[in-house]
Amino acid sequence: MQEIRDFIKRNSINSAIDAIRAVSDIPWGEGRTIQEVLDTKGVGTCTGKHLVLQGCLEELGIEYRPVVCTFKWEDQGINLSDNLLNKLKVVPWEHGHNFVQIKNSKDEWIDVDITWDPLLKSYGFKTLPEDWDGQTSFLAVRTIKRWDGIDIKQKKKELIDNLSSEQKEAREKFLETFIKWIGSIRHS
Repeated sequence: MQEIRDFIKRNSINSAIDAIRAVSDIPWGEGRTIQEVLDTKGVGTCTGKHLVLQGCLEELGIEYRPVVCTFKWEDQGINLSDNLLNKLKVVPWEHGHNFVQIKNSKDEWIDVDITWDPLLKSYGFKTLPEDWDGQTSFLAVRTIKRWDGIDIKQKKKELIDNLSSEQKEAREKFLETFIKWIGSIRHS
């Protein structure tokens, strides 16, 4: 895919760690596809950013496995606004999330989650440590359940489909407000 090749060239990516760092720096936002993240919107959700990372790893010939998990927003230690915290209390749900696994130098699978960009660290988001060396797992969320080596799109659709109509509505309202809140952080 040309967008991925251009991203690799533009960011002088030669290794998994180079790709991970470059994608980690992409601002979190509404982009859910490679094209939206790299061309249209310039921001990415967990899905969008990890699809870009997967594309880079494929282009570099580096083995990876996609992972889907669930988490609860209120358990993440994020300094959410009162408005967002109140929305989470309406109807609880487990949120679908994804990341990847790569092999470290000992040929062990490690988790790599580069969802949150560095700007969000001061708000309690877990961002990739500056000194991360690719040898240990790094997760940006506290997971509840997880599925390794699974089709991301299919599993996330299944997770959403399994929510009640009240949970789906609460999820949509929360995410709409969350996206606006992140936007306000970026412009403050």
